[in-house]
Amino acid sequence: MLKNICSAIVLALAGGLMWSCERVMAPSDEMGQPLSKLATGGQSEAVVIASVSRDGAPIRGAMVEFSRSIAGRAANYEWSGMTGADGRARVTIASDNVTGYYRARAMQGKGALGSWSSIPINAGYEVMLNLPIGGKARVIEASMLKSAIKIGMLYSAKAPLTTTRPGAELAVHEVNKAGGVGGRPIQLIMRDDEFNTARSVELAEVLIATDNVLAIVGPDWAIHAFEVGKIVQSKGIPMVTTYPTNPATPSAGDFVFMAAFTDEFQGNAMGAFAAASNGLRATTAAILIMRGYIYSEGMATYFTNSFGEGGGTVVLEQFYNAGDTDFSTQLQAIDRVAPDVIFLPGFIPEIPLVVKQAKDMGITATFLGGDGFEHPDLFDIGGQDALEGSYFTAGFIAQDDISGMSADARQFVTAYTAMFGTAPTWAASLEYDAVRIVTQAMARVDAENLTPRAIRDQIAATHNYSGAGMIAGFDENRHPIRGVGIYKIEGGAIALHQWIDP
Repeated sequence: MLKNICSAIVLALAGGLMWSCERVMAPSDEMGQPLSKLATGGQSEAVVIASVSRDGAPIRGAMVEFSRSIAGRAANYEWSGMTGADGRARVTIASDNVTGYYRARAMQGKGALGSWSSIPINAGYEVMLNLPIGGKARVIEASMLKSAIKIGMLYSAKAPLTTTRPGAELAVHEVNKAGGVGGRPIQLIMRDDEFNTARSVELAEVLIATDNVLAIVGPDWAIHAFEVGKIVQSKGIPMVTTYPTNPATPSAGDFVFMAAFTDEFQGNAMGAFAAASNGLRATTAAILIMRGYIYSEGMATYFTNSFGEGGGTVVLEQFYNAGDTDFSTQLQAIDRVAPDVIFLPGFIPEIPLVVKQAKDMGITATFLGGDGFEHPDLFDIGGQDALEGSYFTAGFIAQDDISGMSADARQFVTAYTAMFGTAPTWAASLEYDAVRIVTQAMARVDAENLTPRAIRDQIAATHNYSGAGMIAGFDENRHPIRGVGIYKIEGGAIALHQWIDP
């Protein structure tokens, strides 16, 4: 181990840099980038394990950012990572020319904790770096970097749901902290498809052909996954989707898997619950469908069939368009038939607007929905009073009381909240599980045979997975065998009302 590096000079490689440090600088007023770039897919890379502390105590939840120091050029903090409970952040620096001097800073919330300069980093090395607030930066150890295992990630930052990205970041952080896979770190190459199918396909092709990923997690939407699935199937690269619930998502072939339950499963579950004697005992229902959305239309069909099998009758269907804000015409028609329940398989922001307008009109029917209800802005848009008494399906909700969750789910909630300062969403839990399913499959493959085909086979062989959610395995359609929760909005909070096993 290298000791007292700041006073020693250690030559890293022939023609490389010398390790040295400068005195810590005063905190900067510059703001950090909110999301880390764990990898950029460059030609060379280095890994920095940065430990941030104050008076010897580790600082949790600090964003550690690095910028290349180039004379005459302003700092551009391109690479970053979040510290965990041990105060450590793992940051992969990848570019065409990694070797050089760098600046670093630590941010927490909107405030700067400290910044450092003239930190030498060599391509091909893993650097253990201490960054004490108010003290000198020290390189503690440097060792040759083991080649990373690359996983591609496609996500939609602009889509009308909470981003899945933090869940992936946490999963990779935990895997690498535990030693990676077979002693090799995981490099997650994240690409925002900007909610665009053509871009999602293009990015998938680059991830496979240029970045040489062994697997892909995502995309977040079925409309993208259908097309990306064709690419990964033709190239023989395994893919585990995140938020898509359309049963046809894996239709491209045996390399495509789903992390989320299907619309058929959750639609059937809600229909059965609405009619069941141990559920709502409803006999009539109306459905409000988002026109042109496969999710909404499919959920309506599955609910109708299941509700009918339970003895219920759908007495009316009404349609609206994405972006609508006035639903008075549809709600007046529903009010005239006075159903016991109203099924609303849609998304934010329309869901809470519909419910609020219905309550303002005096409609007393119980609102039901799918996992599109699960969104941090649900109450902000519709108000807690209007949404009171509604039910919806989801696979994961981070409730205030997590004591009833599995040990792994509790660990996920605790770790996620510590890292990002907020409770995880259903979307983030799916990305977390997707990454872990892939990395656990990799860990079951012999190191000498870590090929996409071998990884695919081990994903298919997944048995009794436990993470944010629990998956017994994958069926013949590569749908996950997992349960669904019926959640109720009660007392201004969301609570699990009933759990339905597959």
